[in-house]
Amino acid sequence: MANRQLCRVCVPRLLPASFSSTLSAVSSSRRSTVSNRQSMREARLRAAREQHSSPPSYTLADLVFNPDLQRSLSDGKGTIETKKCDKDCSEAFEEAVEQLNYLLISDETNKAVNAAFEAAIAQLNYLQSNEDTIRDSVISRRDAKKFTVKYLERSGLALETVEKLNYIHVSGTKGKGSTCALTESLLRHQGLKTGFYSSPHILATNERIRINGQPLDKAKFTEHFWKVYNRLWELREHDHDMPAYFKFVTILGFHVFVEEKVDVAVLEVGIGGESDCTNIVRNVGTVGITSLALEHTDLLGTTLEEIAWQKAGIIKPGSHVFTHVTQPECLEVIRQRAKDNGIDTIFEVPPTEDYFKSEATAAQPYEDLSAVIKLNGSLAVQLAMDYLVRAKGRKHIANEVLMDQQLLDGLVKSHWPGRCQKVEWRGMRLFFDGAHTLESIEVCAEWFHKNVKDSPNPKILIFNRKGQSDIRPLLKVLRRTCPFDMACFSPNLSAAKPIYASQVFLSVSEERQLGRSQAIANDWDDLCRNENTPCNSQAFAHMVDAFVAIRQKFPLTENSGHLDVLVTGSFHLVGAAIAALDAIDQSQRNNEEEEEQK
Repeated sequence: MANRQLCRVCVPRLLPASFSSTLSAVSSSRRSTVSNRQSMREARLRAAREQHSSPPSYTLADLVFNPDLQRSLSDGKGTIETKKCDKDCSEAFEEAVEQLNYLLISDETNKAVNAAFEAAIAQLNYLQSNEDTIRDSVISRRDAKKFTVKYLERSGLALETVEKLNYIHVSGTKGKGSTCALTESLLRHQGLKTGFYSSPHILATNERIRINGQPLDKAKFTEHFWKVYNRLWELREHDHDMPAYFKFVTILGFHVFVEEKVDVAVLEVGIGGESDCTNIVRNVGTVGITSLALEHTDLLGTTLEEIAWQKAGIIKPGSHVFTHVTQPECLEVIRQRAKDNGIDTIFEVPPTEDYFKSEATAAQPYEDLSAVIKLNGSLAVQLAMDYLVRAKGRKHIANEVLMDQQLLDGLVKSHWPGRCQKVEWRGMRLFFDGAHTLESIEVCAEWFHKNVKDSPNPKILIFNRKGQSDIRPLLKVLRRTCPFDMACFSPNLSAAKPIYASQVFLSVSEERQLGRSQAIANDWDDLCRNENTPCNSQAFAHMVDAFVAIRQKFPLTENSGHLDVLVTGSFHLVGAAIAALDAIDQSQRNNEEEEEQK
């Protein structure tokens, strides 16, 4: 079978993550109790052809996390392409189905993998800290690195073993995750095996640990989880002697990177830098610091200088330090911390636009780049090239403006879900951005305005933000974006009960989350009254309620109901929105199937 030339009618052009559902009928036929092999072949072939003739079923999550699938649908290629042939290709078609079955996990196995993963995440959630514990941690945060090393080595992994890998470490207030994603993509497009550790996740916890740009396989995540968890549990010295959630997942990430033998791992700082759990590696050669602003002031300090001191805490002796920080007072702090580590020079990277003035980039105008690349592309290129110089002997001078096709591919083909991302779904243009600082909200608002300024569709805002800081400056920016026809405020909850274990958050009670959403809605209405505009806000208990209310107000018909929906303020809110819309869609399909069976 391996050597047979298969007709194109037999082979799908597109294999999205959800394609197992497209061939579910084939799997079912394969498991049926057909009396003889010929009957089984005919049944399987018939079922495959039936599935082949209809478009596959996609979820919103598939579109968010699979850019190739989204591009194919946008190009009108969301169904499997075929072409006619003038011969009987039944045998070849069957062999193609056989081949695909080897690539796809059976329904039962897939369900088992998901169930095991959900069980692991449910156990992991017990390590989340409640509000009182988080307040106490402010005082003891200086011990975070010490305890991370303690639990890392207790889990069976020596720090010296971790430090045998190569690392790029990135801190900052705005854009550190995007910079890491771009850097990882740049290195992967150079043929390297990459690891990438980031936070938070959108839908599932395994998104935090990536190999070659993809979230760690759920089966592998589950395997590594129990190996590390059980060892730590068995070696406890007292009942509460377990690492907290973020510390545990960080340790798990190091286990995975060592096991996978990655060429380089890109680490995104969680909070701050100096005392962050990721900051245990002592020999990081390449360091990036993105733009800075006031954030987590209870943990990091109340001035920009204090914030800069924390962020620059990831600098190590011998590190090459790159940044696009602009505030003089912050740069001075970063330079001093570099000098404290024996480093005389930090590199302030050139603007990304400078890379797009040569013939090599003529086919990719700077104006057409995403906001993520415009803001963070230069820093990512310098971080990636610095590693390639150090580890692979590439010729490159720090801050040299260089762009070739490989680097360009690494930038434009990078994918970072939930960051300035537009997805079309069921009559809605969904604009997802987890922006949660004033500066990132300004970027988000500009991006949204650019996309909808000529659109006749009603504009819907869905917003939430954790924390107790003043939210009104962010709301003012959003109100200037466009006249929203409806403003929805909801906790980061997909439904009355969490749809996925990865969306269970114990750090803040549901009651306080609901209170926070109502308070934000009240602030929005206050701004409306001050500006003599209609008060159009509404607070909801969860995202399913929000989307149901939106569709009740703007029902989708053949001629109306198309919407532009901005979901922003929190990455967890983005995840809750995706899960809610998929749950609504699944419920509608179930109802339709029940009606058809009557």
